[in-house]
Amino acid sequence: MDRHQLTKLLEEAEELNKLHEAGVSDPAKCREFNSKASLFLEMLEEMGADQLADRMMDILGGCSPKDFSPCDNRLRTKGALERLIERIRKD
Repeated sequence: MDRHQLTKLLEEAEELNKLHEAGVSDPAKCREFNSKASLFLEMLEEMGADQLADRMMDILGGCSPKDFSPCDNRLRTKGALERLIERIRKD
């Protein structure tokens, strides 16, 4: 991947991280995160970023938006997103 693609991935991942934090207390934001994370996964796959796509699949696998209770996997997802961002920065 070139520098421009990595910059775009980093921006998208950081936005997802912010959206995830907003979704902690807002079920609509949580569902929005889930939807945008799926699109981000698709982008990673199209770019051939297989290792990053695998990590994103793991994040989505633990994501199940709820309307009336807090996310059971909030801290796990937060940590996984932070590690994904660090991985993109290293590349």
